[in-house]
Amino acid sequence: MVIAFKTGMERLDNLLIVAGAGRNVGKTEFVCRLIEKHSSQSDIYGLKVSAIHPDEAIYHGDHSKQRFTANLFEETRYDLDKDTSRMLCAGAKKVYYLQGDDEQIRVGFQEFQSMIPSSAPIVCESSSLWKYVQPGLLILVKAATVEFKPRALEIGEQASLIIDSDGLSGFPEIDAISLSKVDGWSLGSAATPGYYT
Repeated sequence: MVIAFKTGMERLDNLLIVAGAGRNVGKTEFVCRLIEKHSSQSDIYGLKVSAIHPDEAIYHGDHSKQRFTANLFEETRYDLDKDTSRMLCAGAKKVYYLQGDDEQIRVGFQEFQSMIPSSAPIVCESSSLWKYVQPGLLILVKAATVEFKPRALEIGEQASLIIDSDGLSGFPEIDAISLSKVDGWSLGSAATPGYYT
């Protein structure tokens, strides 16, 4: 399947982006299970990107005590109740947090890229990064019981895979996701309960 991203956009097959169609739909749990599955075969780098919109600022956690380089910082603690700490516990080699407006995210992602090996596999939780770079896979996690964010409609049109999170199944779709040193992230031929777009 070919995703219709903007012409001239950089393609990174080593980047997998997981977006959510709403709050508390299970995207961090999915990200952590994916990292856990693949971190035994390769060093996985985690990234959480929070686009700060005026109506969502209170939901992204308090990172004010962290040392920032611009709007990017490395998570080093395993003992916090934050998504970035959960990614470390799942087995990520390193995890970074990036927040800001559109321009800060674009510039911050370039800075993030300079801090990790060039072809290292990246698992990113973000509903905005796909606007600036074409990932190997773009996955949208949604739940029927949670209101669909209007910003997620466009992501659904671009997604490689849309996952209905029921909170019970444990994301069997993970078995369809492959990682190769040559091809990066891709969808396998395994049949899954999720649906391909």
